[in-house]
Amino acid sequence: MNSKVNGDLSCIKLRTIALMNHLRIRAGASSPYQLSCIIGQETRSLGWPDMVESNRLYKYFRGDVRRHPIQILNLLSQLFQNAEDIYWSGPEDLWSALWGDAHQTSTIVKTFSKTLEQSTTEEALNKVFMDYLVHGSFSLTSSIAAYKYLASTDPYGRFGDGYGFGRAFSIYRQLIQILKMDDIKKYLSELGIYEGVQLEISKIEKERVSDRPYWVSPIECGLV
Repeated sequence: MNSKVNGDLSCIKLRTIALMNHLRIRAGASSPYQLSCIIGQETRSLGWPDMVESNRLYKYFRGDVRRHPIQILNLLSQLFQNAEDIYWSGPEDLWSALWGDAHQTSTIVKTFSKTLEQSTTEEALNKVFMDYLVHGSFSLTSSIAAYKYLASTDPYGRFGDGYGFGRAFSIYRQLIQILKMDDIKKYLSELGIYEGVQLEISKIEKERVSDRPYWVSPIECGLV
């Protein structure tokens, strides 16, 4: 899986911060200290290292890591089901959508858009566009996956007859509006990754527009 070999430090930090806050929320804790206390109580008889007095978890909440935190991840996986999956795939498959390959992002778009099993990726992409434009409904994960899929496989393709705005640019603009919504901002902020996710998306867009062919209008590259 591409996401598992992605050693970029910013990705590792975001994965770690999101995991810790996801587990904190899941455990009903309001702070790293409370989560440490909960873990300490649950593992008192298991011979786990101290989590409270040592403040061992705090650096992971800060994303103060240089490599994948395998040791603490293995420990937490014994107590929290799917902790390892959350680390690699992200809450609601967020990291698979943001950093996954074309197969992963295509699968996410088709799954989250709830198209028929036999539907093509193109049909699922069209549904993502239309659900938002016509009904105002969306999934953050599928919107990110749709953008990443188009940015990597068809970065300058256009709608319909080829004279309209590019599809990747359109889903990018749509995604920027979604990220400004209060509930989405609150959700990502509670996970400690709101600014980080914005930055990662802007990296993808900057890479897309830096290779812009001459026939792509500069107006489609003016948001980064």
